[in-house]
Amino acid sequence: MAISSAYSMVNVSATVDGQQVQGAWDGDDALIVTPGADKGTGLIGADGSGIFSISADKSASISIKLMHTSPTHRLLSQKMKRQQALGGAAASFPFNFIDTVSGEGGTADKCYIMTAPADSKGKNATVREWVLWAVEWNPEIPNG
Repeated sequence: MAISSAYSMVNVSATVDGQQVQGAWDGDDALIVTPGADKGTGLIGADGSGIFSISADKSASISIKLMHTSPTHRLLSQKMKRQQALGGAAASFPFNFIDTVSGEGGTADKCYIMTAPADSKGKNATVREWVLWAVEWNPEIPNG
């Protein structure tokens, strides 16, 4: 029996500090979560025996591409000012997303702004890419 499914960004819900992400940029990479490290490292000894070291690193970088008119772009600009003023854990905020059809997604309770977007002006509108860093990313298990 063939498996059939469909995908739509309409089924993806994301929040920054409890507020819905709005004004996502067009494209296949409007939202990307990248693990901070490999899940482990293998080592083969001189005699051919092996050991696998499991990484404790649960961090992730989260790329959010937005339009310059996006309310989320404004929110992240405010978060960046707060982070620069306060620093430390007081500046962290939660992020989560879920694809309601596939179940893919995840959550992070403590995120920081790692990279702010460039401010480019010209003939056409340009993307505003924010990169967040999550101390501990907790991925969801996709639907089966």
